[in-house]
Amino acid sequence: MKIRLSLLIIALFLLPFICNGQALNDKVLMIVGGKDVTAGEFIRMYKKSSEPGKTQDIDSYLQQYVVFKLKVADAMNAGIDTTKAYKNELNGYRNQLAQNYLTDNQAKEKLLEKTYQRSLTEINAWHILISCSEGAKPQDTLSAWQKASDIRERIMNGEPFEEVARGTSDDPSVKINGGNLGYFTVFQMIMPFEDVAYKLKKGAISEPVRTPYGYHIIKVADKRPSKGKILIAHIMKAAPPGTDEKESKLAEESINNIYKELQSGASFSELAKKYSDHKESAALGGKLTWFGTGELIPELSEAAFALSDTGKYTKPVRTIYAWHIIKLLDKKSPGTFEETKSYLESKINQSYLNSLSKKSFVEQLKKEYNFKINQTVFNWFVKNTDTLIIKGKAKYNKSDIPSGYVYSFANQYLTAKDFAAFIERRGSMIVTNDPETFIDKSIEARVSDHIIKYENSILEKKYPDFRYLMNEFHDGILLFEISGRKVWNKVQEDSTGLRRYYDEHKQNYLTLKGIEAKIYTLKSLKGEKMLKSAYKKYSRNADMDKLMLSKFNKKGDSLLVINEGKWFKGDDPEMDKLSWIKGPQSAIKNGFPSLVVINNVLEPVPLPFEEVQGEMMTGYQEFLENEWIRQLKEKYTVKIDNLVFNEVKKSLNNE
Repeated sequence: MKIRLSLLIIALFLLPFICNGQALNDKVLMIVGGKDVTAGEFIRMYKKSSEPGKTQDIDSYLQQYVVFKLKVADAMNAGIDTTKAYKNELNGYRNQLAQNYLTDNQAKEKLLEKTYQRSLTEINAWHILISCSEGAKPQDTLSAWQKASDIRERIMNGEPFEEVARGTSDDPSVKINGGNLGYFTVFQMIMPFEDVAYKLKKGAISEPVRTPYGYHIIKVADKRPSKGKILIAHIMKAAPPGTDEKESKLAEESINNIYKELQSGASFSELAKKYSDHKESAALGGKLTWFGTGELIPELSEAAFALSDTGKYTKPVRTIYAWHIIKLLDKKSPGTFEETKSYLESKINQSYLNSLSKKSFVEQLKKEYNFKINQTVFNWFVKNTDTLIIKGKAKYNKSDIPSGYVYSFANQYLTAKDFAAFIERRGSMIVTNDPETFIDKSIEARVSDHIIKYENSILEKKYPDFRYLMNEFHDGILLFEISGRKVWNKVQEDSTGLRRYYDEHKQNYLTLKGIEAKIYTLKSLKGEKMLKSAYKKYSRNADMDKLMLSKFNKKGDSLLVINEGKWFKGDDPEMDKLSWIKGPQSAIKNGFPSLVVINNVLEPVPLPFEEVQGEMMTGYQEFLENEWIRQLKEKYTVKIDNLVFNEVKKSLNNE
């Protein structure tokens, strides 16, 4: 619903309010339907509802706010706040709002700025991979590092990078690309690899870089400004690796023939639909989605970005998978930080960078809540954790598990038995053979969830702004639901009530006053006198119009024009100037003297129900609203502390 969405948008971007006097904020301003309303809540809502530069009458707003709270009380009395739908919706808002309080926003902002700056640069790099898993034994890790170091030494001594890569790299793609990764940008490589690549200067070769895959040796071949995004269409003839020479030759001949047709003026879109082997895009005339550097295979991407003007297309381009003809449809430059911020944030949330932000936040909370590890219990787990437990194939002997806690913070703790159960449930999620590393990482995983869950549970107590916003969500949802039941739905569904309202208020929905008249216009300077004379002479004759026409239009011309019809207020300014009474009156129509004969005056009458139903629904809604408010004031008690209200007014007037 738009109303509900607007509640969330307003709340998420609301700046904190700082009200003078914490004591005043906590005082009860009024009791509505048995529910306390604090001065702080009222002050906050008053400020939110006030337009910049305008002073709103505080007494009037108090009465509006009382009505608002009465409606909320009615919703709670109806049990709306106990329904599953209500609870799910409120929890949904809370979960979204809580995210702003459950992260290290400073660290996240720095990450956003760093990733944006990186997004403005594209890197062409080569690499060699020496495989080594994260859980490898120390001797295996050392062996992989030494191998990578020896390979780097060979390159530094002058051996060609590509030649060494083809002979040593464990990356399967080296057989195709010789270790060249093409151009890439932020989020397209695993983070340790990306970090080093962006720090290296053009032409530099890195020391061995550790990632979950092993050790990498990276050479930066080029750096260039980002080319932004591009939209293309293509025609493809497949010729993937392993295609025999005959088939490959046929694909090349086919793409060349298509290119000739293009040069002869054929439609790119129609040729793509007819000949392209990429069926998904062929149905769209060859059109692909927007992409940037590194999102398509290098040969295709580079050929596309080389096109200078929209509408131009390439000669046939060979990639490892096919032949392509590429047409440029559109280009756009890199966006500003504000334009790309939401996209970068979504990418961070999907990447391990989010875990860095979360880890930073957890460390802050640990300090704030005096997090401590029980070293005695920690040592017991290290001593009693073997490879079988690490791999999830065995469990601890319950009778041997010590009493006490593994860690504590604030008023929270984790017992040794609960920690053992946690490890057994998780199984082999941590890749290591070292018991101390395993226990340390297991505690880190458990406390991370535990301390954030605790922080989430106290947000209302810890942050007044959060509490106020949740109150707004609480009341806003209830108001929406109860207003639907009491007013909006009735307007739409209560046809009997609507008809009754029409019968009682139809005098408010009247036709305009009107006249039935004839207008005699004579195109002559002496027209007025001549018209009056003729009208006086013929007015009692049933054939008056015929006689007047024969008098003035003797030669078949049209000196006299007669118009007959109905006119309503506002239809014609000249007619509005007349006295709307029966009989003849002089007038000027189209610049000529005229005689207007009013035969009948049409007094306003109620419009038919069908014609005013839409307009009347607004009135019916107001009627239902006012009737509901009247009932609320009779049903619920409202007590206002005037002393506190005077303090509120004084506080607001002094700001």
